[in-house]
This record gives sequence, C-alpha cells and structure tokens, in this order.
Amino acid sequence: MQAASSINRRNFLKTSGLAGGGLLLGFLLPNKSMAGPGTGEAPVLQPNAFLHIDTNGKITVFVARQEIGQGVHTSLPMIVAEELEADWKGINVEMMPYSTNPVPDYKPEGGSGLYDTGGSQSVFTDYTELRKVGATAKTLLLTAAANKWKVKPEQCYAENGFIINKSTKAKLSFGSLVADAATLPIPKDVALKPQKDFKIIGKAVSKYKVKEILTGKTTYGIDVKVPGMVYACVERCPVLDGKLTSFDDSACKQVSGFIKAVAFEGTGMPMHLHAGVAVVATTTWGALKARKLLKTTWNEGPNNKQSTDELFKTFAEKAKAKPTKDVYKKGDVTHTGASSHAAEYAEPFLAHGTMEPMNFTAHVKPGFCEIWGGLQMPGWAVQAIADNVGLKPEQVKTNLTLSGGGFGRRLYYDFALEAVLVAKQLDAPVKVVWDRTDDVRNDAYRPANYHSMQATWDAAGKLQTWQHHKLETSIEVMLEGPDTKSPPTMLGGGTSDFWYDVPNIYTGYTHVDFNLARGWVRAVEICENAYPIESFVDEVAHKLGKDPLQYRLSMLEGRAAFTTEDSRLHQDPARTANVLKIAADKVGYHLPRKPKHFIGLANHFFSFAEAYAAHAVEIEMTGPKKFKITNIVAVADCGTIINTDNTRNQIEGGTVFALSQALMSEITVTDSRVEQDGFFTYQILRMNDMPPIDVHLVPSTERPGGVGELALPTLAPALCNAIFAATGERVRRLPIGKDGWEWG
Repeated sequence: MQAASSINRRNFLKTSGLAGGGLLLGFLLPNKSMAGPGTGEAPVLQPNAFLHIDTNGKITVFVARQEIGQGVHTSLPMIVAEELEADWKGINVEMMPYSTNPVPDYKPEGGSGLYDTGGSQSVFTDYTELRKVGATAKTLLLTAAANKWKVKPEQCYAENGFIINKSTKAKLSFGSLVADAATLPIPKDVALKPQKDFKIIGKAVSKYKVKEILTGKTTYGIDVKVPGMVYACVERCPVLDGKLTSFDDSACKQVSGFIKAVAFEGTGMPMHLHAGVAVVATTTWGALKARKLLKTTWNEGPNNKQSTDELFKTFAEKAKAKPTKDVYKKGDVTHTGASSHAAEYAEPFLAHGTMEPMNFTAHVKPGFCEIWGGLQMPGWAVQAIADNVGLKPEQVKTNLTLSGGGFGRRLYYDFALEAVLVAKQLDAPVKVVWDRTDDVRNDAYRPANYHSMQATWDAAGKLQTWQHHKLETSIEVMLEGPDTKSPPTMLGGGTSDFWYDVPNIYTGYTHVDFNLARGWVRAVEICENAYPIESFVDEVAHKLGKDPLQYRLSMLEGRAAFTTEDSRLHQDPARTANVLKIAADKVGYHLPRKPKHFIGLANHFFSFAEAYAAHAVEIEMTGPKKFKITNIVAVADCGTIINTDNTRNQIEGGTVFALSQALMSEITVTDSRVEQDGFFTYQILRMNDMPPIDVHLVPSTERPGGVGELALPTLAPALCNAIFAATGERVRRLPIGKDGWEWG
C-alpha cells in the first residue's frame, strides 16, 4: 500500500497546487486514440485528455476533478470554453473515466493526482492549464481554417463555435474543421486571451444540469444499480479498534430477502475501520430490517471508557505545560512588552454531515475487482483496494460517480474498503449502504482542539509578542502513527501564514490521544485556528480600549506582501485589509446603530489556495443571553472569479456550514461511543433558522484562489466578537449553545 505518510494534508495541498498551477502540464500531449485516415472511424479532434470535438461540432469537456456539489462540472469547463471560443450552450460535460495513469507522462507525487478533489484546489490548480487546453484546440482549428482559405492563421478568429475569416467574413464551424485539424501537429506554445476579452469567465452561469439535480434524475453513488446486485448494511463495533467475539443471525432469517451475514475485522492505519458484521439481503430495506435482529458480542478493548468531558479536562491541564512540538518561531518572544493578556479557547469534534450518507458498491472475484462510488482521492483508495484483493491498481475497474456532498469525508476510503471486504465473501456485486446513524457515528471527525493564547504589547498598544499553543487530537497521528513526521495542523494563522504584523511569534503543538477516528472536514485547521486568533486579537483590542477594526488594520495596512514558508503561497496583507474594510462598510460599522444592535468582525488569509475573506455579523440582543442575527456580511477576494453565481453559492454555503458549527454542531463521546445519531442530535441549521447573508465579491485580475472553504473560518469569531460587544462576555468554546446562549 502507498505509504500513509505521503497522504497528509500538507503534501496534498503542495502537490495539487504546485504553488504555480503546473499540475497539468504533462497532459498537453496528443491523444493517441484519435481516429485518422484508414481507421474506418469518423475523425475527432482530441488534442489532450480533456477535450473532444467531433465532426458534428459536439464539444465535450472531460472533468477529472470530482463533482461533490461545489460546481467543478461547471467552472472547469467554463475555463476551457473561454479559450476555445465555444458557445457555452453547446458544451457537454462528462466525468473523465478513471485510469491509474490517463496520460503516460504524468507522474503524481505525494498521493495527489489528476482526480483528487479537496483543499479548494480545483480551479486554483487547473486554471492556467485548462486555458491552454482550450487555446490548443482553438489554434488547431484556426490553422485548419487558414489552410482551407489559403491565408495566415492571424487572418482568422474564433467565435461561438466558428472560425471566421477577418477579410471575407466567411465562416466554418468547428465540426467541419475537425478532420483537418486532427492531422495537424500539436503546438508547443499557445497564446492565452487577455482577461479584458473574457466572455464566459466572470459571468453568472447556472450549474451544469441543475434541472436534473433538482428533479432527482442525477445518479449518485447511492443510486448505482448493477445486474445481480445485492445490498448490505453493517453492524459495527461501537468502539474503535474493538473486535468481534461472536454474532447470531438466526433471527435475521425471519426477514424476507435476507441472504446471509458476513463478518470482517477492523483495520489500523490509515483508515481505522471498525470491525463489523454485514447483513446482506435482496433489498436495502431488507438489510436494514434484518440488521435490527442481528445479535453481536464485542471485545471493545482497553480504550472503551473515554469521554470528551475528560478530554477537555486533559487539554486544559496539558495547556499549562510547554508544547511537545515547536511549530513556528519568529523573533524572540521573551522580549515582552509592557502589558500582557492570556486566554484559552476550545472547539469540539465535528462530523461532515453530507446529505448523501456513505455508500459504495463492489464486486470481487478471483483476479477481478470492480467498484462504483464517489471518492475525492480515488488513487489512494484504489491502491489500498488493489493491495487488499491482490491485484495491481490498474486491474481494479473503477467507476466514479457524483457525490451528494463531500466536505472532505470522501477523501477517506474506509467505506469503500469496507464494501470490498464484504464483497470478497459474496458471489455477487454488493452495495453497502449507511443510514444516517451509521454516517454520524462512524465518521472521520474534525479533531477536538484547544488553544492557549498569550500576547504582550508596548506602551503604545502595539503587539510585541504573540504565543499560540494548540492542543489537538491529531489527524496525522491517526493516519501515520505516533512517530509521524508530518507537520502539525497549524495553517490558518498558526505558522508563517499569520496575517498580522507582529515582530515576535511562537506557536507550538501538543497531540492528545483519543480513541476516535479523525479526518479533514471543510477548511480543517484554518477553521480551528481562525476562531481563537480572531477572537483573541479582538480581546486584546478591547483590553487596550481600541476599536477592533482599526486595531486589526493597524497590523495589516502597510505590511508588505510575502510568501508563506509552509505552503509557499503569496500573501498580500493589503487584500486582507481590503475585505475587512468592505465588510465593515457594508454592515454599517461606522453608522449609528439601532438600540441593542452590536457588530463583530473577523478576517483571514486562506492559506490553502490564496484567497481572502471577512465576515461582519450584526446581532440584536433580545434577552440576557439571547440574541437574533439580523445581518451577516460576507466578503471574498478570491482573485479572478470563474462563475460569479457559483462563487456566491459557495460563500453562502460556507457561511451556513460555519454558522451551524458555531451555534449548535458538536460530537460528544461517552464510554468511547459517539452519542449523536442523526440530524436531530447532531444539529445543523434548517432553512427557517437562516439569517440574511449579504455577499460581496471583490473584482480582481489576480490568479484564481480557492472558494469552497474560504467562507468558513471567520464566521464563528465574528459572531462571538459581536456577542462580546453586546455583553462583555467572551465566548471561549464552541458551539455557543453549550454555555446557555440562545438565538432566534
């Protein structure tokens, strides 16, 4: 199996983004399967792996990134269509068929590959190269037309699926030129359009096939049907690393359609599958019904009495000691200022809560394995599955599907490997379906974390030192073991990406072990770290009697742009200051406020994919510890915007996701068992809970940044800062409902 150490979050981001958008250079090669003279097939133009034009003029863009609701089946083809000068209405989009090596010259590093989808990397990574995909095909078509007209290519231009002669205004459709264009050599270099000439990029475009999504015609993993398929639901050991002692399925035989029950052992690193018994039936309902009658006995092992209450007590105790790992040092924090302040903040385990629960379909026979389902990092999963069934990765036939939400959950492949373990014991393909309780209780949770903060300042109130000790149930330890060499999860202001100008900084990290699977949840560590950072800087401002907006700006404006040491991304504090000022202006920060109305602010640099965001939250106090959110202003500077409609959707969706986490979402554990069992106990916002959201997108010509996670990190601190402005009481742990706050 591929070493787990190469699949940590930091490596995923580095190899996906390449800090310069060079991931797809290896794909700009002739497609060797193009039909040519003597083949007996109609010619097609397919100059690379992403684009196919046939003689009828049908244009198909193949998207390798996984569509999990974030809109890549719209935004990425828009980039190709822009440079191709195609009519957007005629663009067809298909998921690129999975291959372990779709182009021989491409050699992925560190576990990141062509199909991987996470870290808000898709547009950030693929933008320039997908422009080249379209421009390459356009150049071939221009040359083919010029040859027909016996003119130079410069005397022609492309528009809405046609090549037009500048002098005569004669025009030829793309389809009519395919046969000739397919015989031409692929140009090594192609010119890209000036941004001022964009016609598609930067416009509001509806999500591709949105009508099919809304009317239930789209096929997701849970909709897969295979001839002869059976269905399974799994009874899992409630404690991680427990083992099955025995099971009795005699009562299951009462259920019509019950076939059999099969057991499998749990696994260790990196996926940590729970041991389980799969109940197999001819229908999903039959499997669910029979599972209720299954009797199991478990050996839960030595770690079956842990609780989150005790975990947070351990965090608080260990926070008094020095961090076990030094993460980042700048200057000398022993050179303290005249005054100081310290504070602590805590955040719970969180689930992903995708609308489509986990599911996967597998068929395994000697020398054969075929799988169906949604995977955000399919290369990692296919390698592990191939190892398990004794095949090479290229021998595992992989059918990727659309996913009804990901948020990082499908970066992991535990549910896929589980289906394979079941399929190995059956003579038919099997779909393993999780119900909502399975999904909530067997997630790979965002780690519980705790932050000890300390700062000093001089007589003028200028920060002199900043210390941040983060304690966490580490993801890296979960994936790689206690001796992991991967850096701790401190991106999002806890390392060289800290956006404020402070001369002396120290950050440290302490792992605290806990027997619960952990994984990457949307915005991961940036969310974890922005909440204490933006709360604490607000706290210091109030301690000094300074305006929180102006205090932030004093540490942002005038600071030169720089490159972060960790992710090697460009950060411009002026852009951070700009989104903050826009948020303050749009919420009416400088205007007189209604009685009992208060505003909180927060900002950050998104250090996964070069983008900037700020939130301003206005609340109205309606009781001693009760408030109503009257307005949320979200501002995003994500560079060049591909699709304004989808970008706005992502900012709104991220705000909703983060507001759920701030107000109510929490995973708690007693006796090493997750207590929540669905959306009534793991609470998320309903439509009637939503306050108004006012989104502002900053126009920009900079490189496109990431959008899918950008809006999450600043919502919680902005809300908590508004609560402090109203009450003088600082919110030190999330969700705020734990401490008696009410809203609505």
